[in-house]
Amino acid sequence: MSPVMQREAKPDPQRPRTYDFNRVEWVDYAKGVCIILVVTLYATHHVHQLTHATGWMQHVVDFAQPFRMPDFFLISGLFVSRVVDRPLRAYIDTKILHFVYFYALWVTFRFTYTDLRHVLDADKFAVLTSYLHLYVQPPDGPLWFIYILSLFFIAVRLVRRVPVLLILAGAVALQIANFNTGLLLFDKFTHYFVFFFSGHIFARHVLGFAAWARSHAAVTALILAGWFAGNWTLVEEGFAARPGVSLLMGFSGAFAVLLFATLLSRVQWMHWLRYLGQHSIVVYLGFVLPLALMRGLISERLVINDIGNLALAVTIVSVAGAMLMYWSVRNTPLRFLFARPAWTSIQVRPVAAPRAAGERMTLNQAGE
Repeated sequence: MSPVMQREAKPDPQRPRTYDFNRVEWVDYAKGVCIILVVTLYATHHVHQLTHATGWMQHVVDFAQPFRMPDFFLISGLFVSRVVDRPLRAYIDTKILHFVYFYALWVTFRFTYTDLRHVLDADKFAVLTSYLHLYVQPPDGPLWFIYILSLFFIAVRLVRRVPVLLILAGAVALQIANFNTGLLLFDKFTHYFVFFFSGHIFARHVLGFAAWARSHAAVTALILAGWFAGNWTLVEEGFAARPGVSLLMGFSGAFAVLLFATLLSRVQWMHWLRYLGQHSIVVYLGFVLPLALMRGLISERLVINDIGNLALAVTIVSVAGAMLMYWSVRNTPLRFLFARPAWTSIQVRPVAAPRAAGERMTLNQAGE
C-alpha cells in the first residue's frame, strides 16, 4: 500500500512541519504496550467484579492509569501533519468515516446483545431512541476511544489555521479543568485532546527524542528507573488524579512508554509486540468477546485460584483471542468486522481490497 503523497505546499510558520514516518518501529512497540495495558484494565476489573475480590493486578492498573490513554493519543497525533491538508473528501473518508464505521458496527453489536433485551417490551420508537443515544453518549467500555479519535481529527482540521500556541493553551486549560459532567464525549475530549494535539505539533521533537534514546540505552534505562519510582510514588500517595498533576504525569508517562519502546525495538524476540501494536485496533475492538466468553470460568475460578494471576491469565487470553478472531475472519465474508468494505468509501478511486482495521495506518495515523 503506497502512500498518497500531496504536492508540497508553501510552508506556513504557524503550522507544524511534515516528516517522513515510513520507518518508525518504536511506535508499534509503544502501541503494543498500551493495548496490553488497556486490556489489563478491563480484564482486571471484570475479574474483580465477578469474584468480588481484588488481586495484585490492581496495582498494575493503578500504576498505568495516568499514562495509558495519554500515550495512545499522543502517538495517534504524531502523523496528523501528513494528512491534515488532504482534500476534504479524502480526509473525511480516511480520518473520520473510517473510525465512524468501526464504532457504528461494534456499538450495534453491543446494543443487540447487551441493551436490546432491556427495551424489547418498549415501542419501536423507544428502541430506536435507545440505539441512537449511543451516538451521543457511548456505552460503558472501550468503544469511546474509537469515537473520540474521529472527533480529534475533525478538531485538528477545523483549527489548522489558528495559531498553534493558542490551541495548545486552550487544550491545556481544558485538561486542567478536569471536567466531569457525565457527558462522556465532552469529558474525554477535554481531558485527552491536549495529548493528541501535542503529538501533532511536537512530532519532530518526539521522534528526535526517541532516536536519541535508542542510541543511549544505558541513560534511557536510568531515566526510566527514575520515572518508575516517581510515578509509583505519586499514584500510591493519591496525587495522580489531581488537576495539573494528571497532565504532567500523562506526558511523563507517555514519554516513558516511548523510551521503553525504543529499548524493546532493539530486542529481536520482542517483535511479536510490534505486530500486536500494528494491529492494536483489532485487539481494541475484539478483546471484549473472549473476555465475555470466559465469564463462567472466572466466576468459578475453575483453573486459577489467585485473583491476580487469574486477571493476568484473562488478559493474555483476551489479547490472544482477539488476534485469533482476526486471523480467522480476515479471508472470509466476516472480514467486515475488522475491514471496512469498499462501498463505505466516499472517495472516487479504483476498487481495492477492503482496508483492514489492523493495518498499520489505522492507529499509526500514517494516512496512507
